[in-house]
Order: sequence, then C-alpha cells, then structure tokens
Amino acid sequence: MKILIIGAGGHAKVAFDVINSSGNDTVVGFIDDNPKKNGQEFCGLSILGNISDLSNKLKNYTDGIFIAIGNNKTRERIFIELKDQYEIINAIHPSAIISDTVSMGKGILIVAGVIINFDSQIGDGVILNTGATIDHDNVISDFVHIAPGANLAGTVKIGKYSMVGIGSAIIENITIGENTTIGGGSVVIDDLPDNCVAFGNPAKVKKTKK
Repeated sequence: MKILIIGAGGHAKVAFDVINSSGNDTVVGFIDDNPKKNGQEFCGLSILGNISDLSNKLKNYTDGIFIAIGNNKTRERIFIELKDQYEIINAIHPSAIISDTVSMGKGILIVAGVIINFDSQIGDGVILNTGATIDHDNVISDFVHIAPGANLAGTVKIGKYSMVGIGSAIIENITIGENTTIGGGSVVIDDLPDNCVAFGNPAKVKKTKK
C-alpha cells in the first residue's frame, strides 16, 4: 500500500521507520498543517501539503494514511476527521512480539522491541513506544501513549488520553484514569484517578489537570 504520514516531526520519523521496516507498505510522502513546511523535504520525501489537501489534490495519491502526531487529543481529532474517508493503518515494527489473542483498533504505532501478551486489548490511536511491555489482560484505551521502556504487569487498565512515562512500572491489577500522566521512572502500586499528574516511587498524585 502507498501510505501518507500525517505529521512531520520526531514522532513521524519513528512512524516512517516502522512502516518501512514492515516490508508491507511504502511511505510516499508527508502531510503537515504547518505552512512553512509545505514543499520541504523530510526523511528524503516531500511534505506535500496540509490535511485539507487530502480531499482534493491528494485524494488519489494514497491507499492509506498513518497519523503520526504525538499529542493524544490532537491525534484523536484528526483520526475522527479522517476515519470514514481513508484507510487508517497500524504501523507495527517486525521485531514486536504480539500474542495472537491480542485485539487491536486502528491507527496504532508499535515500535521496535514491544511485547504484548495474552488477551490484551489495544484501542485506536495508541502509541506503544520502544521496548514497552504489556502483559496479559491489559486494556489500553484509545489514544494512550506508553513511553519507551515502560512495563505494565497483568490486568492493568489505562484510561483514554493517558501517558505512561519512560521507564515506568505498573504492578498488576492497577487502573489508571483518563487523561492522566505518569512521570518517567515512576512505580505505580495504587490506582490513579482521571486528570492528574503522578510520579515517584511509589507514584503519588502531584497535581490535577483542568
């Protein structure tokens, strides 16, 4: 398939590498709403225009798209806007180890070294970054980001829009609320509510989000 990547930043570089590594799809260009980037070269390909161009001059340019936007809510907004018009692919690095029992949505990025174990569920637009491990029976809700090296034990639930920071660990049977950020290197041994920032060992709520 010919794939256009939406986004032209660091996250898009990772997605580009993952898609090319898969051997199934070919990235043919990038889309970015920053007008200063239009026409520039990125990862050896052209930035072809903005999202509105998809419905006109780029309509027949691609078989599918991948949304490489790091911000969880922005990624969701674009996903909702485009999901009924285009095939939104999953980008999965060939080194990832994924149980056949795992269920997955669309628009998911799974980077090198990720492991997902038995009966876990991965929602739409999830980012599972380098070397993250997701053990059995996890539920990772839509538009969550699990950062590099984070380790989730069995039966962990992560709410929509939440972020699990680099190198964090979450013990078994923990529930993390929606739109919650867990700081890098934290150890989570208790449930965390919606709309908060928590970090430390053990992780504690440090502030709430509006």
